[in-house]
Amino acid sequence: MTTVLTVLVAILIFALLIFVHEFGHFITAKLMGIRVLEFAIGMGPKLFSWGKKETTYSLRLIPIGGYCAMEGEDQNSSDPRAINNKPAYKRLIVLASGAFMNILLGFVLLIVMTAQGTHVVTNRIGEVQVGTAAEASGLLAGDEIVRIQGSRTPIGAEVMWSVQRRGAEETEFLVRRDGQEKSISVTPRETDGVYRYGFVLKNEPNDFGKTLKLSYHGTFFYSKLVIGSIVDLFRGDVALTELSGPIGIVSEIGSAVEQTAKTGMDGFLTLLNLAILLTINLGIFNLLPIPALDGGRIFFVLVEMIRRKPIPPEKEGVIHFVGFALLILLSVFVAVMDLMKF
Repeated sequence: MTTVLTVLVAILIFALLIFVHEFGHFITAKLMGIRVLEFAIGMGPKLFSWGKKETTYSLRLIPIGGYCAMEGEDQNSSDPRAINNKPAYKRLIVLASGAFMNILLGFVLLIVMTAQGTHVVTNRIGEVQVGTAAEASGLLAGDEIVRIQGSRTPIGAEVMWSVQRRGAEETEFLVRRDGQEKSISVTPRETDGVYRYGFVLKNEPNDFGKTLKLSYHGTFFYSKLVIGSIVDLFRGDVALTELSGPIGIVSEIGSAVEQTAKTGMDGFLTLLNLAILLTINLGIFNLLPIPALDGGRIFFVLVEMIRRKPIPPEKEGVIHFVGFALLILLSVFVAVMDLMKF
């Protein structure tokens, strides 16, 4: 029963993320006067379709992926409503709108998740523990932590994430105290193999304003986590074998479903948190300048705007085809790694 429920929940989450992404392309294409040929959820063989006018709406067999097929997308078309005949700025809006919608969905889900809490963790220090590095450096209860090592920390999650990444290094805190900003350097002390600063962030009662603030800044925080992971991957700090694809994601969803069955709301919030991370990850990843992704197509439009003439469509098509083939190979590799982990 749990396995069936896991599959259903996974399909629901994937379908929601894909629908929102493709709907972003679809609605902006319609607004820009571009002819949309097909709006599809899923890939592979068509299960059923509807629509008798210019756009066909379809549901396909494989519940991973989807597309919004537009006239003139992969080859030149003489149709004045083809995307290749639209100004560059309109094409940029259409191409970027899918990722934007995924990130917007993350913001909405964050509002839902944050609103469930009676209290929120702020970026203000609630307590400085006696005999710790924080006390020795001069941090005080009530200090608002504005920046850590130059990076803004508007919410508690940013503070905790920033100090965890510092390890044993001396860390510069910019705090706001009595309306004045003050820079304080703190070197954490090791206790039981863990480097600790010795302060506790303040909890405050939640309200609508705090929910919106945390959700807004939380969206940027999740985006930072995704970008940081990608940077770590390219720098070699994270191995390719540590990547997870749909199989690994379904496993995580299964764990969250089991937790929901046992703990109720706590498990549901874990599932919601996973969905938030997935949708923001999808949005950020699609903006990378990789051929076949939205970011790759955006890159070609930007090049066109700089050189004031388009790249020959046959050359761009070849590059996107190669990029797509490489992405398929990467997907297969990640799937094999996921299976080996199990």
